[in-house]
Amino acid sequence: MPRKSKSTTIPSSESLASTVTPGERRSRHKRNALSEGAAQLDKTHDPDRIKQPYIREDGELREATWDEAFEYTAERLQEFDEEHGAETFLDAGSWAETPIFRTIWRDLYGTPERIGRGVHVCAGPTFVTGGMMGVGSNNRVPDYQNSEYLIMWGRNPLGSFAGQFEAKGVLEAIEKNDATLVTIDPQYTETAEKSDEWLPIEPRTDGALALAIAHVIIQEGRLDLEFVQEHTHGFEAYRESVADKTPEWAAEITGIDADKIREIARGFAEAAPAAGISVWTGTAQMGNGWKATQNITALNGLVGNIDRPGGLRLWKSTPTADPFEVCEWTPDEKGTQATIGVDLPNNAAGKEPALHKYEEYEEYPFRHIEGIAHNLVPEMVENDHINGIYCHHDMPLKDGNAEAWLDALDEMDLVIAVDAYWNGVTRNADVVFADATQLEKDTVGTGSWSAYPEHQWVVGGKAAVEPQFNTKPDWEILTGIAEAMGWGENFPWDDHEEFIDDQLQAVDLTLEELDSGDKNYELVGEYGYEQWRDEDGPAFSFDLDQIPPFVQAAEEAGMDTAPEWQPPGTYGDELDEEYPLEFYDIRSVFFSHGSDQGIDRCLDQFARKNELEDEDYRGNYLHLNPEDAEERGIETGDMVTVESETGGGELMAHVTETIKPGIVTAEYGFGEGSAQEDYEGMNTMKLHAKQMDPITGQPDRHIAVDVTSGGE
Repeated sequence: MPRKSKSTTIPSSESLASTVTPGERRSRHKRNALSEGAAQLDKTHDPDRIKQPYIREDGELREATWDEAFEYTAERLQEFDEEHGAETFLDAGSWAETPIFRTIWRDLYGTPERIGRGVHVCAGPTFVTGGMMGVGSNNRVPDYQNSEYLIMWGRNPLGSFAGQFEAKGVLEAIEKNDATLVTIDPQYTETAEKSDEWLPIEPRTDGALALAIAHVIIQEGRLDLEFVQEHTHGFEAYRESVADKTPEWAAEITGIDADKIREIARGFAEAAPAAGISVWTGTAQMGNGWKATQNITALNGLVGNIDRPGGLRLWKSTPTADPFEVCEWTPDEKGTQATIGVDLPNNAAGKEPALHKYEEYEEYPFRHIEGIAHNLVPEMVENDHINGIYCHHDMPLKDGNAEAWLDALDEMDLVIAVDAYWNGVTRNADVVFADATQLEKDTVGTGSWSAYPEHQWVVGGKAAVEPQFNTKPDWEILTGIAEAMGWGENFPWDDHEEFIDDQLQAVDLTLEELDSGDKNYELVGEYGYEQWRDEDGPAFSFDLDQIPPFVQAAEEAGMDTAPEWQPPGTYGDELDEEYPLEFYDIRSVFFSHGSDQGIDRCLDQFARKNELEDEDYRGNYLHLNPEDAEERGIETGDMVTVESETGGGELMAHVTETIKPGIVTAEYGFGEGSAQEDYEGMNTMKLHAKQMDPITGQPDRHIAVDVTSGGE
């Protein structure tokens, strides 16, 4: 394989604002958005998709009819309940287009064990901290387009976003408000490139920077004193915690100049309340992520930007009806009659999750707050407390301790997988249901944060194409399981559209109406700012001493309830001579949640982005600084081996100055367990053991490693 000796040079932070024009910013984002849209079409018609159901017989997966697959699943579930108890079955239904997987597994089958993406593998410290501090889990998304000062803290919304509204909002703030854009990230990302300031912080030191910013704001009297006095709790504890956290103190820890810290603190406070912080996985997926997130979120309360234009918006979700509740309709023009309510059982009632039930887990503080943790599932399997799993478009092999999860999947008595692609779960499953893609399903979506900061919204549409091959939408898969289990009477709807129409009663819409206009969304409600004025008591908490589960968890974890500094290694890995580099994995706009890696178009575009399209390689890349590469005799295009104390893998090197010395990164979602049969690239979580945040159980994706030239 030919080797290329080249690296990417970054401009100085002073010139960042003039390196790209607003028009160029928009056009680059548009190209990324188009590539994602094309990938959906590619996925729908991909000949490598799972094309029909499979069941395991005599140790091998074989093709089956849908009736066979449903009957086989029902038999296995009944046998499982008799042998192990339904309470030892794990619901990992993360990405279904319908909410009824909770109905199937919790209410009807009777398992209390549920693991989802939000808290458990995405950004537990961010989500849970926001809720405890009074601003909800949506503390991660500011009111972009109305902001005059935006801090992208460990985020890259122009390269990897929750929705295109994020990139659009950032660009609108720059163009319309002349907003200052600051990116805090060890890596020089697309967002950093377009920022006025890039702060290349040392990994896992975000909490120290936040405390120093608070020190400046309080010491210089730049806080919103009225908001703090009238609408917050625990300010004195916060003041004490930052009293000695000077910019000079933080500079030694973070690598950010003390004068620059003061400049950022003053700029943020002066722009407030039209100043927002975007924070998500970047500061959550590390062992000291809880305190980092608490320290960062506290800055919002300090400057009083809570639910004010341009600040931390208290996003309001769109209400939808519960179709299982009794609903009264007036007949429409089709003569539809009133919906019959369903009196669902709660067969999980009284069944305690294993994390709370057994003394084996008493060493984990997060048991006071959470019912399960992703990294503990293999241990629970070994202890005979989890014996089966329903996995729906989820990829546990990419979310932490991959080796242990592979063993756990082998050990489980029943693995039911719903997916569009072969991967580490579907290949190890006992039943594989061939799921339709999004374009082949009736869908409806509601949410909170969006491009419409004063409106609630609903989006949806009918399937654009019929399910390809012999696949089915997840609604039909789940109701098929229910019918085979004798639960059919709980689903009186003729199809998914009828169920969606019942959901939409709350906003006086139908799926037909959403699908028939020139757009597939509607703004359905309007709400104002400063919603906290309508509430009794404080709107925001600096100190979490009034929340008993957290107080108990914090005490066991050796934490204070107020913001504080916890150095890297307090929880998680410490670097040493054997493993001197800090690794963490990153996201790319070309892929979504690890399920698109098999699409050639995305892989080719990804290779071009890294200027490696001429190489006969389509995996992820290890990004490392020229200093670290030279020390190890590595050049761009070389195959390298990354090793941690736990495991390792092989992938291609990309030498670049866009990353700080001492740090290496790679995109997650590749390698063993992925949709690529040849496993090209490295599964980043082969490096991972059981590192996690002690309060939420969030996997800690910062790992001590070393890198050597050449493959294994």
